[in-house]
Amino acid sequence: MGSQSNYPARRRAEVLDLLRQRGQASIHELAVEFGVSEDTVRRDVDDLAAQGSVERTHGGVTISPEDRLNVNLPFGRRIVAQAAAKDAIAKAAAALVQEGQTLFINGGTTTLAMAKYLAPTRGITVVTNNLPLPEELYTRGAREVYVLGGSFRLRSQVTIGPVALADGGGSFGALHADWAFIGVGGVSDDGVVSTTSLPEAGMMRGMMDSASHSVLLADSTKFGRKQFAEVGGLSANTTLITEVRPSQALLDHAAEVNARVIITSEEPSALASDASPGS
Repeated sequence: MGSQSNYPARRRAEVLDLLRQRGQASIHELAVEFGVSEDTVRRDVDDLAAQGSVERTHGGVTISPEDRLNVNLPFGRRIVAQAAAKDAIAKAAAALVQEGQTLFINGGTTTLAMAKYLAPTRGITVVTNNLPLPEELYTRGAREVYVLGGSFRLRSQVTIGPVALADGGGSFGALHADWAFIGVGGVSDDGVVSTTSLPEAGMMRGMMDSASHSVLLADSTKFGRKQFAEVGGLSANTTLITEVRPSQALLDHAAEVNARVIITSEEPSALASDASPGS
């Protein structure tokens, strides 16, 4: 494994994945496993501890209870967690979409909840790595649904790979969408969006970079958190949707960069009042 872990960010991601599997390890075990010095491992562990993913022990490290909960909570249980908030966020997100538009939708239970609210919007095309989503959309009249390929993650029910699709001749072409709907793991007060997985962060970033406008879906449990892998930040091309008012610091940052914030408990109507991309 050490030959594949020369880059610090990648190595830390692999250390975290290993700890999620084993629960704990000694500094010496990690140094041998990754082919680096114990001092290097200690620095990696310090970085992971600072973000709340692990806890230091005497001579070793253990996965933090919070990270264990985030990673190990089964998909079926995550659907019912914060269900009312996710439903309100999903409804507001779907209200932004117009007939005939193209959407990227990433994995997660909040984005999955969008399916029923997209039903009245005809002619949409959806590109997703969210594996339960295609069946939900096809039964509700989506024109086309494409599933991105890659490695399969059982607990989160997603694929992880490049944001690319092959045409009929087997060639991969650039993709573009009107919207990227992205369920996120954390949003800090300074507008940094993050998730627990480095490969997933890259896929989320790829969807956002290939869309005219990105919509970040985050219930209130995601605020004030910086998870392991940074996805990006708020900008004039992003909208943040949540169910309750976030911190004033986050609202101030959003205003500074001209990002829109939709608070579902304060905007029960006219959620799609702003002009839509491509409209």
